[in-house]
Amino acid sequence: KPTSPRDGVVLSEKRKSLFEPLDAAGNDDNGKKNPCAESLLPPPDFESASYPRGWLIGKKRKLVNVDVVESMRRIAILEMNRKDREIDGLNEQLEEDGRCLEHLQIQLLEERSKRVEAERQNEMLRNQVEMLMEMIQENEADNAAAAEEEG
Repeated sequence: KPTSPRDGVVLSEKRKSLFEPLDAAGNDDNGKKNPCAESLLPPPDFESASYPRGWLIGKKRKLVNVDVVESMRRIAILEMNRKDREIDGLNEQLEEDGRCLEHLQIQLLEERSKRVEAERQNEMLRNQVEMLMEMIQENEADNAAAAEEEG
């Protein structure tokens, strides 16, 4: 008494081979993949003429519909093109940001040089004020000494 509809179905050798797992593509002693030409080809019992029209062997020996594969390829290309446009836009933005940053760095250097110049002038003016104050104090001291001599 079959438990499922598939239990009663006897598969041919070709059909059974479709469901077998794909062997690893020739591993060497180090565990690195070393594919040989034979392991990459489908086994000899796969005859493309025996497949339904519009179907072919995909990865892992599975039958895939050509239209589905083509549709997926088109979708992948559209997605890659969209990503390329997105990357181009980001690159343009990055270039613009770079130009803006360069402009801001130039402005910063100009402002720093202005500040240094203003501080230098400020120091020079302080020195002049100090010198003038000393001259005034000396002058006042001289005037006070002259007034004492007269009086």
